[in-house]
Amino acid sequence: MMTFYLERLLAIIEQSPSYSPLTKKAYRTDVRHFCRYAHAIDIPSIYRYLHLLKQTYAPTTVARRIHALATLCDALVAERALPKNPFLQIKKPARPLPKHRSPFNYTEARRVIETLQDETLYTFYFLLLHTGLRFNEARQLYRNDLDLTERQLFVRHGKGQKTRYVPLHDELIRVLTRHLEDGTPSDYLFVNDNGRLLDPNRTRRQLRLASESLIGRVIRPHDLRVTFATTLYREHQADLLTVMRLLGHSDAKTTQHYILPSTEVARSSINRLMPTTHQ
Repeated sequence: MMTFYLERLLAIIEQSPSYSPLTKKAYRTDVRHFCRYAHAIDIPSIYRYLHLLKQTYAPTTVARRIHALATLCDALVAERALPKNPFLQIKKPARPLPKHRSPFNYTEARRVIETLQDETLYTFYFLLLHTGLRFNEARQLYRNDLDLTERQLFVRHGKGQKTRYVPLHDELIRVLTRHLEDGTPSDYLFVNDNGRLLDPNRTRRQLRLASESLIGRVIRPHDLRVTFATTLYREHQADLLTVMRLLGHSDAKTTQHYILPSTEVARSSINRLMPTTHQ
């Protein structure tokens, strides 16, 4: 029976238009692991599996895996391959609160990017810092996704297959124009010398090495997205809905996690409190 469920769940994952390639990969791993250790999709089996997960994995991984399986089993119920979803009848592990890293300010992030010697990588990360695109959204951009006349770019590979337009910073337009004139000819915007899409591991590694060398801390591509959102909201007073739209979020709560708290902002807010006379 579990072989049947495994095949159906894998098919559901593969056929879903709303899952990104990385989400599909994670869900396939979740499903295979569950079907290997569970004897049925019922409450006793789920509790035994949950106990196994808690002994082996970090709380964040346990919560993510159970939530993913619950979502996928909803699809089994929808196609009547499962009478009801037993995951809905168990108490799911709470997702641990995310640990906020100290944010990188714009100047700090830009200093790191300026040290990159490879012009393609420099342009790639300069774009991330000034648009807030996800790593794979930028990596899969086509040249014709750029509209320099209208000063915007089209994001066709957004998370959940969502698309959006993002305006282009004046200086970013100049950097992109130089890249288009000097870069390797290709339909894609960012390719290596052989005309292939940028290697994700090498591209991430170059940013990591540059940041460790210059500031002694690791900047990840995602940190540039956070810096973009935080800078717009905190320093340029962009409203939350504008930042949400630019990041491609569908829920403002998600955007709030990107706008990292600032000790300086909290301290200055406290200092603005006016003294009162006690009556």
